[in-house]
Amino acid sequence: MPAARIQPSFASGVLGPALWGRIDLARYDSALRKGRNVFVHAHGGVSNRPGLRFVCEVMNSDYRHRLLPFVRESDDATVLIFGQNQLGFVKNGARVQSGGVDYTIATPWSANGAQALDTVQSVDVIFAAHRAAAPRRIMRNGETDWTISTVPVNPTVASPTISSVTPRNSGTETYRYRVTAVVGGVEGFPSANVATTAAELLSIEGAWNDIAFSAVTGATEYRVYRMRNGVPGYIGFTTNTSFRDDNISPDSTVTPPVQASLFNAAGKYPSVVSIYQQRLAFGASDNQPETIWMSRVGDYLNFTRSQNMTSSDRAEFDMAGEQLNRIRAMLQLRELLVFTSAGEFSATGPDGGFDALNPIVTQHGYIGSATVKPLVADDTVLFVDRSGRGVRDLRYAYESDGYSGNDLTIFASHFLQGQRIVGWAMAKNPWSIIWIVLDSGKLLALTYKREHQVWAWTEMDIDGAVESVACIPEGSNDATYLIVRRLIDGQQRRYVERFDDRDFSTASDAFFVDCGITYTGAAVATVTGLDHLEGRAVVALADGDVIPGLTVTGGAVTLPHAASKVHIGLPFTAEMETLPPAIQFDDVGASRGRPHSVSAVRIQMENTRGIKVVTDDGRESELVQTGGDLSEGIPLWTGMHELTVPAQWNRDGTVTMRQDYPLPMTVLAISVELTIGRN
Repeated sequence: MPAARIQPSFASGVLGPALWGRIDLARYDSALRKGRNVFVHAHGGVSNRPGLRFVCEVMNSDYRHRLLPFVRESDDATVLIFGQNQLGFVKNGARVQSGGVDYTIATPWSANGAQALDTVQSVDVIFAAHRAAAPRRIMRNGETDWTISTVPVNPTVASPTISSVTPRNSGTETYRYRVTAVVGGVEGFPSANVATTAAELLSIEGAWNDIAFSAVTGATEYRVYRMRNGVPGYIGFTTNTSFRDDNISPDSTVTPPVQASLFNAAGKYPSVVSIYQQRLAFGASDNQPETIWMSRVGDYLNFTRSQNMTSSDRAEFDMAGEQLNRIRAMLQLRELLVFTSAGEFSATGPDGGFDALNPIVTQHGYIGSATVKPLVADDTVLFVDRSGRGVRDLRYAYESDGYSGNDLTIFASHFLQGQRIVGWAMAKNPWSIIWIVLDSGKLLALTYKREHQVWAWTEMDIDGAVESVACIPEGSNDATYLIVRRLIDGQQRRYVERFDDRDFSTASDAFFVDCGITYTGAAVATVTGLDHLEGRAVVALADGDVIPGLTVTGGAVTLPHAASKVHIGLPFTAEMETLPPAIQFDDVGASRGRPHSVSAVRIQMENTRGIKVVTDDGRESELVQTGGDLSEGIPLWTGMHELTVPAQWNRDGTVTMRQDYPLPMTVLAISVELTIGRN
């Protein structure tokens, strides 16, 4: 029986084997059976992934390293490379140098410690937490001027010294005073109590006490407190170094700060960090795994409380529940979202403003989270569940006044079977892709557009093992950097590599090789600068011509002819396979399980060259393209093209499209002509 089937979209991505029989799913008709080294566009097309440009080797390839983004603003971003007690920097696709050498600073974290580091950024400062060390702040003072220091929890404002308390007239009353200094809006700790024991009663008309005290460098004001029943109550402020108390009633609701004793010993170091409503938040020490500590409002380096606590003081509260809720991550969105080992919480205050006196903690789910820091996609949070093998989204819904979401791995759970997610990053522009690193070294791509109900999985097949990923804005696109562990000339090497932007107008500009470089200049036959690929078999795209079968020797390769623009690197193959067609016939029923023979494939392509259709037995039908003028380069093809497929009967009727040249491929739709047997 002849039949035809068109698939106008692949927006559902790869469907796992457990769902290959679910032809009743709406996603089935827009899904793939296989997607290797390709990614899905939100509009439904599929492209082969861009190549990886070699950036640099890590500081010490003997150790696992980690990448972290530092984005000061959209046109000023850096990737930080954490290694064995070292920190390096990459910007605009190159290692940051100082004095002609790679710029590196020392860190307190080992290579293993850096993998468990939790961070949050505030303009030029990154706050870092690790359960084995006191919290640190990484500060960028200049392009090649970075420093690391311990996060202070107490203000460093000096305390004034009261030199005298002088009553106007003598008597038998005792009055005690304390004074604090305010520098840069931060109030320091109070002076020692100083008393007058021979003063007249201040309620007597005309009575007063004059308080004199020492100056503090940088102070803009001084606050004066009078003791009442052992509590210092606020009576006023002055910009001078003296103050007159003429029977001012102490306000015991306003008291000076009390020194904090936090994060100062093993077992008390926090392991997670975030920022919420102008407060720096730490959480989950070994001794208090459910506890969150927040700084004073507007002062990240001040974790003090007033003697009589106020709403703007340091906050301290627990994620209490039926079982231990060890805090795994925190994230600021509409509220402070807290992800624990046993559930998902939010922390806020009355009317949406956080109040240290009245923190409101609400549990929204019981999934539980892994230690991988959640991501934000527009107004939605994505997090890894406690198994490390599931990804869920979480979004506030006004209708229910709570958070809910979807399991994003249910349709492609086979990608995570027996593996755990250890890192991820989102490149929002231009494709909205989440790059996911597994503990096996595998890299997955998840195209995520919640407003269009698109979440589409594919897998990347990268020579070696991917160990870390980070995304930062560079120009109009988000750049994705990887650390890839490769075997080079018999030795283990760890390289920082960057996905190409996939911006090209001609085939000669296309970059589809891994760990590669580009030579541009006068036409040459020998290309150098390939020491990082010594001994490896590579492929070249030379002025648009594919040259396979090259081997790097002495850091160079020799081309069969000279070229002026050459991309050289490791080859990779991109491949996509459709699902078995689900066609219903009036007379014999469903086509599934019957013999299929595909006779022709019509492919709607965009900017493509070199695509093949491959049968089950390995026979190929290749799109042969030539330019109108043989002296010019072969143009990229956009439009519908028909390929005749070698006849073959099988039980599936699937179609495999492959790109094994370092050239671009984008498939927008596919129309298949096939014959289906009756038996």
